Amino acid sequence: MKRALLLITFLALLWPSYASTADAKAPKSQKANKAATATVPDSSVKPATLAVDNREIFTFRANLYGYSPEQRVEGADARLKSIIDKGLMNPVSAKKAGDNAAIMIGDHLIFMITPGDLNTLAGETMDEASQRVVAKLSKALAEIEEAGRAETFIRGTAYTAAATVILFLFLAGVWRARRWVKAQLDEIADSRLKSLAIGGFTQHIEWIVIILGGLVGLAAWMLILISLNAWLSFSLLRFPYTRPWGEQLNHYMIAGAQAVVLTLVDLIPGLVIVAVIIFITRFLMRLVNLFFDAVEGGGVTIWGLDPDTAHPTRKIVTFILWVFAVIMMYPYLPGSQSDAFKGVSVFVGLLLSIGSAGSVNQVVSGLMLMYSRALRVGDYVQIGETVGTVTSLGLLSTRILTPWKEIVSLPNAFILSTTTKNYSREEETGGALLTTTVTIGYNAPWRQVHAMLIEAARRTEGLVIEPHPQVMQRSLSDYYVEYLLSARIAKPNTRIAVLDVLHRNIQDVFNEYGVQIMSPHYMSDPAEKVWVPRENWYEAPAKKEEDKT
Repeated sequence: MKRALLLITFLALLWPSYASTADAKAPKSQKANKAATATVPDSSVKPATLAVDNREIFTFRANLYGYSPEQRVEGADARLKSIIDKGLMNPVSAKKAGDNAAIMIGDHLIFMITPGDLNTLAGETMDEASQRVVAKLSKALAEIEEAGRAETFIRGTAYTAAATVILFLFLAGVWRARRWVKAQLDEIADSRLKSLAIGGFTQHIEWIVIILGGLVGLAAWMLILISLNAWLSFSLLRFPYTRPWGEQLNHYMIAGAQAVVLTLVDLIPGLVIVAVIIFITRFLMRLVNLFFDAVEGGGVTIWGLDPDTAHPTRKIVTFILWVFAVIMMYPYLPGSQSDAFKGVSVFVGLLLSIGSAGSVNQVVSGLMLMYSRALRVGDYVQIGETVGTVTSLGLLSTRILTPWKEIVSLPNAFILSTTTKNYSREEETGGALLTTTVTIGYNAPWRQVHAMLIEAARRTEGLVIEPHPQVMQRSLSDYYVEYLLSARIAKPNTRIAVLDVLHRNIQDVFNEYGVQIMSPHYMSDPAEKVWVPRENWYEAPAKKEEDKT
């Protein structure tokens, strides 16, 4: 075996001189092709890595004397095991052999490094590669010698046990600290602190406590993961065989931390610009709010903009400002240039374009309602079959509170497509009218009927006496005359209640004067008048008003 190694060493040392003589005699084109072949590794050759007890020594990337990288690894590994088994832990060195480098342990050749083995894309040179191999192989041999001593195992086990105890104490402390901080946050959420004002926006403190609790929990889990990683790498470094794993674990942790820190540092300029854009936008929003507050209050008058349309115009200007701000902030947002962020943006835009087809119609309808001033908050209206007070007028829908305390939301497009009656526009109509009809036979003098209906209106609380109530004869039917009573109502939102009282008063007045109301229809006149004498008004179970009190 020793003779074979000496023969290989002799051939390796002799090869450079032979190669240089052959190169001198070869044509220039062959020299160029050979140089190119020596420096550029063959892409068809599969690299193989030599490792000693989990520590990578060198990666072979080229064939040598017909041996593939995998065969070269097997040969170098066999020679290393032979030397280790014999206990020949001599110094490791690297000797030049022409363009190659011979890695030696004492006088024993372990393997050769050729130019084809170098990582030329990374700019690796022969000197750098050989020095790195010498350092790694020397360290691997020292760890093998260290692993053979019993005190190494005992010391490593003791350190690992101590680190484990410290780890458990630290984890227990982190968990107790998390519980203590959470308890303090729960105490802060006192019944006296129901809300907290931040930057002009009112936020419930319960939500703030929940967010802070989540951040505390996240910080606790990060400390736990970091401590577990530190414990594992420390324990692996205590034993020579697992030391390379510990070094790799530390390398990954440090590299990850560096990447995070560098990423955050790179994000700082963009985040500063985003913060400046938000600050400027909020400043402009304050100016816009002050201006529209003055318009709504009547302090500022501008042609085409009145207090009724100031609110929707404020919303439009606010929307445009924030959209413009988002467009300006987009290039500076973290990850905005990544393909994933762009893909998500396209997907969200597609969803918005598909889902907003109906919403755009509602928004346009809402703007038309606002700028046409057909409805205002507080108006008492009838939209289709819905009667009530307008409580809110939004871009998508309008909410109406009915007299039966029901909230009805009507889409704005529906409101534009149906008839709307507004009973609250006194400045345009002179006040809302309350109307009702009665049918009286021809045997009752119409002047008497007019007077009785007006008297019923005068008795009804909630109707306006000035201007006077009016009675009109709508039709002359076969059996009766149809009378229409109309009177101004003071509060349109009490329309149903006032109409109820008016109907009661009409019955009372007609009964007082013995005039028969002809509804429902009848086939012939009865022998006697169909009316209720006054003495029968309060027959059981009815009670007089004074008895109720």
